[in-house]
Amino acid sequence: MHQVSRPLGLIWADLWRERLFRIGITLKVILIILLLPTTQQEWFVPFVVNWIESPATLPWSGHLLSDGDPLAFPYGVIMFISHLPTTAIGWMIDQMLGVGYFANIGFRISLLGADVLLLLLLLQTFEDYWKRILTYYWLSPLILFITYWHGQTDLIPVVLFIYSLTLIKRDNFGAAGLLLACSIAAKHSMMIGVPFIIIYLWSHNGIHREFQRFLLLFVGSLLLIEAPFLFSDAFRMMVLENREVDKLYWLFINMGRENLIYLTPIAYLLLLYSFWRIRKVNFDLLIAVMGVAFSVVILMTPSPPGWYLWLVPILAIHQSRYGSGAVTLVGVFSLLFITYHLLHTSGAKIILFDYDLLNITVTQSAMAQSIHYTFMIGFGLLIAIQILREGVRENDYYRLGNRPLALGIAGDSGVGKSAFSKGLAAIFGERSTVEVSGDDYHNWDRSSPMWKTLTHLDPKANQLFQLVKDVRCLMGGGNVQARTYNRKTGHFLPTMIKNSRDVILVSGLHTLYPQQLIEELDVRFFIEMDDSLRVFIRMRRNVKEEGDSKEVVLKEIDREKADSERYIKPQAARSDVVFTLLPINLELLERGRAIGSNLKVRACIRNGIYYHELVRVLIGICGLQVNIDSIDEKGEVILEISGDVASEDVSLAINILVPHMKELFDFNAEFSGGVQGIMQIITLMEIDEALKRRRVV
Repeated sequence: MHQVSRPLGLIWADLWRERLFRIGITLKVILIILLLPTTQQEWFVPFVVNWIESPATLPWSGHLLSDGDPLAFPYGVIMFISHLPTTAIGWMIDQMLGVGYFANIGFRISLLGADVLLLLLLLQTFEDYWKRILTYYWLSPLILFITYWHGQTDLIPVVLFIYSLTLIKRDNFGAAGLLLACSIAAKHSMMIGVPFIIIYLWSHNGIHREFQRFLLLFVGSLLLIEAPFLFSDAFRMMVLENREVDKLYWLFINMGRENLIYLTPIAYLLLLYSFWRIRKVNFDLLIAVMGVAFSVVILMTPSPPGWYLWLVPILAIHQSRYGSGAVTLVGVFSLLFITYHLLHTSGAKIILFDYDLLNITVTQSAMAQSIHYTFMIGFGLLIAIQILREGVRENDYYRLGNRPLALGIAGDSGVGKSAFSKGLAAIFGERSTVEVSGDDYHNWDRSSPMWKTLTHLDPKANQLFQLVKDVRCLMGGGNVQARTYNRKTGHFLPTMIKNSRDVILVSGLHTLYPQQLIEELDVRFFIEMDDSLRVFIRMRRNVKEEGDSKEVVLKEIDREKADSERYIKPQAARSDVVFTLLPINLELLERGRAIGSNLKVRACIRNGIYYHELVRVLIGICGLQVNIDSIDEKGEVILEISGDVASEDVSLAINILVPHMKELFDFNAEFSGGVQGIMQIITLMEIDEALKRRRVV
């Protein structure tokens, strides 16, 4: 069952009770104390300390003025700021003791802080895999080797990048844009993931306002952070023009006449195009595809060890989800990676020992090194393929990429079909929903004399087969030319094009009348009302919207009774759920008082397999009174539900009961309160149950 994300502070408190966490943090503290990574000792720490000792200029300018190595710190201002406080504290201790050790310790403590924060974010976002995340991330040999042995600092931009993604998942787009900008300002290579995030946000329903907020804060923050440094020649030389950028062009095909085809950018663009072409993208696929995008850049270039840190959180998630196959591949890859870099790249000095034990001549031959490297890259590619395959397979959870979701809503005149349909449209979003109303298929407008002999409840007064054809066309992904009935004027508006969407809502008097239409619908609902309540509501609607007198409305209702009994009410037997709206207090209704809080709903659920979870949440989360009227041998359950519920509680209940459905909702999904909210909870559970069957087929 879905769990609401817990605050990081609570997760931190719980972590100390975990033996794996205590083992990991003890091991990492020991490595911080005993190891002196060469890259940190020769490049990173002297760069930061140089500015601490002479803070009058920009760090990059001061470093070059003091004849420092231009390769020492190819990172941005956020990376520098992240390491500055703890390194400065260590430097002050060094000054007091007259040693040069604690500045290095302080630098590595900032990496441990990033390591812990990344663990907390992964546990918060994927709490269902708590133990596995602890095993595959916190105790990852890649983390231990790259960060604590080799001394690479890429954990800083990675944790900012992952933090941005978790905020996107929680719909906090402003903060996500800010943190993404900080990630790129720490290391510009993080820009690799930005196009995928933009496509993900653009593809989702109703994202325009949030998308604009995200882009504004992302671009604005990045410019604000980076702009002052772009005028520095030293910053441009060390950060923007560093030699790592050229590695993107090392793999190429020579076409002659000085024409080269660079393969890494092409592979990246092909992946980006494929991602853009996917109709429905969920958060899990976003994570998977970005893992593959990082893999493309890392595996197709002679990348330094630090770049592989970009993959570690994604590999941990992948292993947590997909078990032994993923664990085996990542394990072999980790072994190949660590042994390769132990033998062929710089590492660390151990305070108590001299690291020269692995300089074995045979392993350093060109042939052996190339074979080793080939196997390492090969297993990396296998993992990338596996991540992409599983991500695509799990992406369209409800298989809406193959066939839209079709919902049918039937019921007598004035029972609230349109309100119910519009409420569902507000949840799924305008960009994902097309509404098909039975009123648009009347044969004549309101002024026609034909209505004197037929009621609109009579199938002969409606173009039902055209309705079936239009729904079939929309289900096939096509578009239809459809007219719209204006209830206020009683006339039809000019025809307009309706395009197919992920969700097709068909509502009307005869939605469940033609067998051909019933066969097209995934889930079918029927709405009925207590007669006195229906008369009251229809009276209010027709007098207000159509300008009819009360006498005319009552006469019309009486004239329709026979057709209602013959054509409308039998449709209830063809539905999956029957909603019956009942007044709680008839006296209040007779006085014409507000009816919102004076209603209860009886729900007849044909397949009540989920009713236990439903009842528990309706009572425990929504605070409603629920009576179970009956359960029969066919699994049909009848519930009577009363009480008032706020839209916020409806939203929470839906997130708990059907967590996967969030991928179908509008980012601005609006849930109703009261009886409509209760109906929405049951409706979405019924839809979830029906669509799960698509995953089996």
